[in-house]
Amino acid sequence: MTNETMTVHKGLAELKIIGDRINKAISQGTFCKANKHSNEKINGVSIEKFKTQIQSDWDKVNDLIKRRNAIKRAVVLSNAITKVKVGNEEYTVAEAIEMKNTGMQYKKDLMNTLNKQYVEAIRITEKENGETLNQKAENYVIGLYGSKEGKTSIDEIENTKKQFILNNTFELIDPIKIKEKIDALEQEIADFEAEIDSALSVSNSITNLEISY
Repeated sequence: MTNETMTVHKGLAELKIIGDRINKAISQGTFCKANKHSNEKINGVSIEKFKTQIQSDWDKVNDLIKRRNAIKRAVVLSNAITKVKVGNEEYTVAEAIEMKNTGMQYKKDLMNTLNKQYVEAIRITEKENGETLNQKAENYVIGLYGSKEGKTSIDEIENTKKQFILNNTFELIDPIKIKEKIDALEQEIADFEAEIDSALSVSNSITNLEISY
């Protein structure tokens, strides 16, 4: 049984390279061999020596696999219970990593969609209102009363124009206060991205793992 203490940072660094070591030990290892009965040597060494080499190759691969799995297990368990503070939120390391890799992207997608729809809605509203709407109203009353000049009161014409403008004015339907939502998401994303890497790095450098295999 091997017992060892290391930081999460060291464990993660070893996990990055131990996979290649395992693959190399597997691909370069010899675990059995066909041999003519009369041969007393294989590859220049005695059969007993060759058997020892086979056992050594087997032990090397399995020791590396056991070590890799022990480190990985310790990291996973540590990440599940170790807490980090990112912005105003507290996460386990596992939660923070998930937010960094996936969860925050959904918030970015939401923010971008909100912003795109908001900009387009404002563009349409501003285009359809203002001078454009006034001109449409003028054309409407001219078309309606043009042939009745002198027979229609100024007040009636003005009221008709006002009613036309009221009926045709574009307005933003915004029950969620979309601009506030966009600003809040933008701030949340900025705060998270500014602090997440540092928070994880500090945590990994001071958190110890107990490795047993």
